[in-house]
Amino acid sequence: FCDTDEFSPVKTSKDGIFVCGAFQGPKDIPGSVIQASGAAGEVSSLLSASRDTLVEKKEYPPEIDVAGQEPRIGVFVCRCGINISAYVDVPSVAEYAKGLPNVVYVEDNLFTCSQDTQQKIKEQIKEQKLNRVIVASCTPRTHESLFRETVREAGLNPYLFEMANIRDQCSWIHMQDPQGATKKAKDLVRMPVAKASLIEPLPKIQSEVVPRGLVIGGGLAGMVAALGIAEQGFEVYLIEKERELGGNLRDLYYTLAGKDAQDLLKKLIARVEKEDLIHVYTEAEIKSVEGSVGKFKTTIGSGEVEMELEHGIVIVATGAQEYRSDEYLYGTDERVITQRELEDRIANHPGKVKNYERIVMIQCVGSRDEERPYCSRVCCSEAIKNALKVKGINEKSEVYVLYRDIRTYGFKEEYYNKAGDAGVLFIRYDEDKKPVVSNEGGKLTVSVLDPTLNETIQIEPDVLVLSVATVPANDNEKLSELLKVSLNEDNFFLEAHVKLRPV
Repeated sequence: FCDTDEFSPVKTSKDGIFVCGAFQGPKDIPGSVIQASGAAGEVSSLLSASRDTLVEKKEYPPEIDVAGQEPRIGVFVCRCGINISAYVDVPSVAEYAKGLPNVVYVEDNLFTCSQDTQQKIKEQIKEQKLNRVIVASCTPRTHESLFRETVREAGLNPYLFEMANIRDQCSWIHMQDPQGATKKAKDLVRMPVAKASLIEPLPKIQSEVVPRGLVIGGGLAGMVAALGIAEQGFEVYLIEKERELGGNLRDLYYTLAGKDAQDLLKKLIARVEKEDLIHVYTEAEIKSVEGSVGKFKTTIGSGEVEMELEHGIVIVATGAQEYRSDEYLYGTDERVITQRELEDRIANHPGKVKNYERIVMIQCVGSRDEERPYCSRVCCSEAIKNALKVKGINEKSEVYVLYRDIRTYGFKEEYYNKAGDAGVLFIRYDEDKKPVVSNEGGKLTVSVLDPTLNETIQIEPDVLVLSVATVPANDNEKLSELLKVSLNEDNFFLEAHVKLRPV
């Protein structure tokens, strides 16, 4: 793997050479795509002075005039490997399409999005004199632009193309009913065919773009995003609702690998304040947003003052926050704290931590349950990070981690092994047999059933540390309505596509 700095994971040791994805370290597809975007952003900053100097405008053939012509529709039905064909009788759907009004050509393909089939579509548009094209395959969210480009390259207006989603909306959700899935696929094909007979070419309209950005949220992600925009030569407004920049980074002091988080914070804030193209507004909130992509007008309020900002893009970087609940006596017993509160004590009151003879940590507090089924991803790493720090302050301290699953991603697994070697004890518990915490008689007691020993273990810690869930920012719903962007079932902002566009 390529060795990179923890705070600059896409930069290599050589200027101008960047790395992303699994060459940088073990990771999943969304993480790879996010890093690819980050690397592209770094390159765009380096090349900002040369922007557009080598751009060549793509030449298309003259657009075929279809005015007054009878619709001649071509239908291409995709098997998508086995994604569709395993549950839908694709030849039957193709045969059905042949009998629909104005359909003059039909074929089924293994992968309609492949380069070979794209070329075949262009050839058939010319040979069959097609003036409308239907593709029955996967989701328009990922592939509509590709097929529109294909028909335009063949001389047709791109809006003479229609798409039927017979994968996501049919084969994937009717795997147990192939007959019903096939019938539904025919219905899904019939609809765009009927629509295609009525659609007309649409001209593309050019609109000026306001060359300024607006970033909502002045935490780590927001500051880095604002710097990225400014380094590419554009003005940017950075909006933060708190009095100071930094967000959650203000409460972090070190990383699992031992890097200084507060040093990173100071350097980032200094860079932001020094950058003339970044205009920072703190203690500010978004009041209203008007306009459309390329031309937005956002009204912000800062105290008694309101101002209107014009910009072409918006980046939402509102982040998330630490879950707070009364579970396990949190809020009623001062000996029960969160991992973040323990980190503050380790960093600012190490003498106090040195006196702790016994510490218990409980994982998955408020997450991976019915209310919040997701894993917050950072909790296991945070617990191990703090456990190792405690052991570094006082190696005689007993540290117990009560967990359901340890999820130390990628190279972080090394630190799980280090914690075990340092004497941190890991005790697994089942979801339906959570630890029980009591403070009867003033004595803090944690009881947990060890499924390996099949015995209940009782521990009397000096401090109980909760690894709590990461939850959405409070103003997500308001921002969602103002910006017309969707939230998922957990109230986080919904990415365009979990793997292809995961930001």
